[in-house]
Amino acid sequence: MHLTEHPHSLPVSAIVKQLQSNAQKGLKVSDAQNRLAQFGRNELEIQKQRSRLSVLFAQLISPLVWVLGVAAGLAFLFQEWLEGIAVVVVIFINTGIGYFMELQALRSMEALRKLSRTFARVFRDGALEQRSAAELVPGDVIFLEAGDMVPADCRLIDEHNLGVTEAALTGESTQVSKHTDALIGDVPLADQKNLVFKGTMVTRGNAKAIVVATGKATQLGQIAELTALADQETTPLEKKLNVLSRKLIGLTLVLAFLVSIIGVLQGRGLYLMIETAIALAIASIPEGLPIVATIALAKGMLRLAKRQVIVKKLSAVETLGETEVIFTDKTGTLTENQLLPDTFVFEFGKAEIHFPFGKLKFLHAADSYLQNTFAFAQLQKVSALCNNASLPSNNDQNPIGDPLEVALLRFASSTENNLATIQSDFPRLREIPFDSDTKMMGTLHRNGKRPDYLVCIKGALEVVLKESDYVLTRDGKTPLVDRQSWLDKADVLASQGLRILAFAYSEIDRPKEDFFQQLIFIGFIGFIDPPRLEIQKAIQTCRNAGIRVVMLTGDHPATARNIAYKIGLTDNEYTPVVHGKTLQKIVNNPDSELNDLQETHVFARVSPAQKLGLVKLFQRWGKTVGMTGDGVNDTPALKKADIGIAMGKRGTEAAKEVADLVLKDDSFTSIVLAIKQGRSIFENIRHFVVYLLSCNLSEILIVASAFFSNLAMPLLPLQILFLNMVTDVFPAFALGLNQDSDKVMEQQARSKKTPIISRTMWIAIGVYALGITIASLGALLFATYHLKTNTVLANNFAFYTLILAQLWNVFNLPEANKSFYVNEVTRNKYIWLALIGSILIMVVAYFTPVLKEVLSLADFKVSYLGYVLLFSLFPILFIQFFKRLKIIR
Repeated sequence: MHLTEHPHSLPVSAIVKQLQSNAQKGLKVSDAQNRLAQFGRNELEIQKQRSRLSVLFAQLISPLVWVLGVAAGLAFLFQEWLEGIAVVVVIFINTGIGYFMELQALRSMEALRKLSRTFARVFRDGALEQRSAAELVPGDVIFLEAGDMVPADCRLIDEHNLGVTEAALTGESTQVSKHTDALIGDVPLADQKNLVFKGTMVTRGNAKAIVVATGKATQLGQIAELTALADQETTPLEKKLNVLSRKLIGLTLVLAFLVSIIGVLQGRGLYLMIETAIALAIASIPEGLPIVATIALAKGMLRLAKRQVIVKKLSAVETLGETEVIFTDKTGTLTENQLLPDTFVFEFGKAEIHFPFGKLKFLHAADSYLQNTFAFAQLQKVSALCNNASLPSNNDQNPIGDPLEVALLRFASSTENNLATIQSDFPRLREIPFDSDTKMMGTLHRNGKRPDYLVCIKGALEVVLKESDYVLTRDGKTPLVDRQSWLDKADVLASQGLRILAFAYSEIDRPKEDFFQQLIFIGFIGFIDPPRLEIQKAIQTCRNAGIRVVMLTGDHPATARNIAYKIGLTDNEYTPVVHGKTLQKIVNNPDSELNDLQETHVFARVSPAQKLGLVKLFQRWGKTVGMTGDGVNDTPALKKADIGIAMGKRGTEAAKEVADLVLKDDSFTSIVLAIKQGRSIFENIRHFVVYLLSCNLSEILIVASAFFSNLAMPLLPLQILFLNMVTDVFPAFALGLNQDSDKVMEQQARSKKTPIISRTMWIAIGVYALGITIASLGALLFATYHLKTNTVLANNFAFYTLILAQLWNVFNLPEANKSFYVNEVTRNKYIWLALIGSILIMVVAYFTPVLKEVLSLADFKVSYLGYVLLFSLFPILFIQFFKRLKIIR
């Protein structure tokens, strides 16, 4: 069996013959089973599903985890079982939190996939039956009607007033009328009107069609291949944490090397050197950092879930916070994805309207008089009668029919009119359906209780004008003479991206077969897919936050320009739009000024490959790119972007699969909330990273100083682990819960090159750590030489001092220009709970025999606590002195 590469160019009979099928009966069941084995299931795997094992493995590939694993291995090697087990427990805690949070997102996506499974009505052995769309094969004959999603690429055999929206494939929201005639030559995809394509929606009429391509061979399959070739970008947070990890690992290796060299020179024992190396490894790795970062991101993830945002990967939350450019599709993302009347034009006036909450409102109050005119009433009547769509009685259901006819019914019912009453008062007798030749639709009705008949007409403006004899004015009908002026008015609106539909009527005594008689031209309506109500405010918020929003659409440039101006994406209605053809020339020409593209807000008639190319281009310029979309044509760019955002309601399954975030409410404003959440999380991450690293650096300095000075070990490995996992983690976690500030959306977007820790922050970390180190070593020396305590008690002096000094360190974090007593830290109730909780944990550890032994704690006199408290307060005075001198922030 040979499949033609150009099914649009052959007559139906030739296609049926090539596919060895039957146009009336379809395939035999046995033949269909054989072809299913030959061609495979009619499915697209845009992105291979992550297994539970791969999600678990992803939590273990952090370099920090590897270093902890080495430390645990060394501890086990030297039979330090408690130390080894303690480190392993840390690894398990961090892995478990990350695994279960990402598993929750995976389950949410699985639930969405189950809801999106589609079925098809297919002829097998002459019987029409419903089967899973995945079982379709080339040669199957299927039946389609309004409301169906096309399950495969098909050549039309027979159609009755068939209309299809191809927004999921091409990005255009307007309906495409289909036919069965063969087409000559190499016809662009959008003009192959004798084919219907997988993933598109039937909105009008019905048809019988033969399947010519399934799965990867469909047009969607080709886009899926493009998506598969697009590499998944590593998120900026992952990159920054990896950079930080490498620095810490480097520090660990350097210290381990110095310990080995000096230990050999001083004749130290191997066991002491290994124990010191383990202590330094544990001290240099902030074990609490992955846990606190994971919990902070998870909290943001759960908070966004309450706002109808599914986050599929934890680090994606923070990535949103540094997004500099958002590429967004137009249809269904910035707009409502439904046609509505935008402008009425009558002989005596023109008005722009909108539909808040389904009720018609005039944009300018001065135009509202039009609603009381006879022409307006006739326009609503014709809209309701010359119509085959239907509105649902229940708001949870979708309307049925051509989107344009649905828009007309909404217009007709937007005032005080009752559609059922109009349709019952003027019962339909006959219909002349719309077709591509006449470009008009007409209906004949009983004219209420009158003896004559009512004719209702709608169609292309030039055709309706040609058929009309009169025009309706404010004073009644007059002969229609100046047709050109009407065409000129329509051209102005068409240039703004509006779709024009004209209306006429007549009242006649004796209708002919073709009842287009004595027509009175009423006027025309300009339709548009309107912007979402909340979009303008969301766009302005993005502007204030230094985020560039760029529209990428497959729609007409005039439509794109009009929508961009209405939502505030551009400052004037004449802003240049880059066409897909022009874009291709610019990218291919090495002498072109590519930087001009950075200032472009609107790209129209762009292909999926061009969307992907733009994402790559902006990433090469160092931008953090977010991409929103709902169609299959968006999937390659969604996958490649730093953060891919799919629409949950209108979004195709393909878009949801490759995205990092799924907006269940399809609201662009949810993106703004997510960006705010991401920026707040980054600021909080900075706070607790500075806190944890300053605490860990102080531990390194204490251990290293004692080793190089030939002093007794001031901190043991398990004590350091206790500090890092218990007393340090709770204050750090509390810092991650600082309240979100609205000011984060008034700051310019961060560059992806901005490190988590800046140079000034590293200086601050060094000063914080130095203050804590001086206090702890001071306590050690005081206990050893002044109080003449034994080695264990001296160790405990340094240990307790370090605990309290690290707890008080949270108060050093606010910037120098803020009050020491009233700031975001002192106002955070979780900070106070963390401090109290950490002290109580230390008290419990002291009075619990097992923990007391594990931590090498001796009996401690109450009088010693006063000395410990004094030494622990020294770092605050030391650090605040440097802050007041503006040496550190």
